[in-house]
Amino acid sequence: MQNNKAFSIIELLVVIAIIAIVSVFGYPKIDQWLTDREMKNEVNSFVTYFEEKKSEVENRKYGVLVIGQTSPEQDKSRNYYITNEEYAIQMKVPAAGRTNRNDPSKYDNKSIMNFYKMCPGSPQNSPDANWITDESGAYQWPDTVYTWPNKKYCVSRNAILFPGQLEFNVTPTEKASFVICSRSNTTHSSGNNRCNYSNKNAYRYAVQIARNLDLKIFKYNKDTDKWIEQKR
Repeated sequence: MQNNKAFSIIELLVVIAIIAIVSVFGYPKIDQWLTDREMKNEVNSFVTYFEEKKSEVENRKYGVLVIGQTSPEQDKSRNYYITNEEYAIQMKVPAAGRTNRNDPSKYDNKSIMNFYKMCPGSPQNSPDANWITDESGAYQWPDTVYTWPNKKYCVSRNAILFPGQLEFNVTPTEKASFVICSRSNTTHSSGNNRCNYSNKNAYRYAVQIARNLDLKIFKYNKDTDKWIEQKR
């Protein structure tokens, strides 16, 4: 005797109803997870890039490297570097006249770079060193991300030069250099949705570039209103 089994119309309607309920309540969580995962991947991508460039400086591919990082609508990212030969000129004491604008007594016979132990904020406009512009190897954030602030970071051998200012507190004892946000819930304009350290939106990660060029990543927890350091 043949035993045919099939879903009844009522059973099918129940299954469809369950799928609909799961979709309604489950989709936001999936969407949030995907957005957070994207931001995490992007910040990890920058950290990997920074570490690679730091290694290249230590291995003397560059004398000094200034890393640019911007959102697409701001400008095309550019790196700036000086050669090893130029770096030797900058570190020599007494320094060449052009490196201290022919004012050696003001800088203790050092170059401006060596005296202040930092790179210029705008290398392309600095007359004190022969900076070379590099667009092809620069880091560019994708159009799903905002960053704040758009800054350059100085990478030197043994971190002899100051890498860049730490901008804001992520914990009572830790500061970060910049924050990245998802464009899905932030803007670059003023207001509560602006991509910076003070808004309360989710999908924010912060990067700390320490004085010794070590990096840390922090994630903002909207539920606790705290930044949490992430394992790398």
